[in-house]
Amino acid sequence: MFPIVYLASIYLATSTGHLPNNCSQVKLQTDPPVNLTEYVRASWYIQQQQLTSYQRLRDLYCVTATYNEEPNARVPFFHGKVISVYNYANRNQVNGPWEGSNRTILCARVKNESEPEKLIVAPCFLPNILGGPYDILAAGPEPDNYEWAIVIGGQPQVYVGNNTCTTSENRINNSGLWLFSRKRILEDSLIQQMYGILRSQNISTIKLNNVTQEGCQYQGAFIKSNN
Repeated sequence: MFPIVYLASIYLATSTGHLPNNCSQVKLQTDPPVNLTEYVRASWYIQQQQLTSYQRLRDLYCVTATYNEEPNARVPFFHGKVISVYNYANRNQVNGPWEGSNRTILCARVKNESEPEKLIVAPCFLPNILGGPYDILAAGPEPDNYEWAIVIGGQPQVYVGNNTCTTSENRINNSGLWLFSRKRILEDSLIQQMYGILRSQNISTIKLNNVTQEGCQYQGAFIKSNN
């Protein structure tokens, strides 16, 4: 989840507010509402994810996402809540070259305090209009104890088949689907539980790829303990 190069022309050309006729609108986590304090409490270890234009198969090693509330976080032309996002991954192998560390900081913006499930993410120097949606589809098991979460890069716009859709694998914005866990390695039963949530909303799971977390040292990553 860490685009490094953002070009305004790419953003404007690839973002769209319309869904194909055969893709249904998905419902995000609203009942109970997302607890952002709990969501940013500790780091997330990505268990599975779709490819995006900025994260390919070679990058799916030791992938983490850490959200952190920092009083000095600012973005242009926006005065709402901003959360710093630290992303990390290794390329080609476990503990290989890093594809994101503390040097790669993005800003998640809460555009509407009444919709904490809808985040806009981009490099901090870009305004919201050039940011991408990172929506919290579901998080659990309880609002005061998140052990897993499903994040989707906006409404699904790509029809896969069998009445299911997903997001693009080739864009910067409106792309991506991630299965998060507080645990470095999550038991399969909880992954299957998240699959059930996706399927209940006609979101395809066939493009999800495993992320290797076994043996990772996360050297240079910003990791917040799950204590």
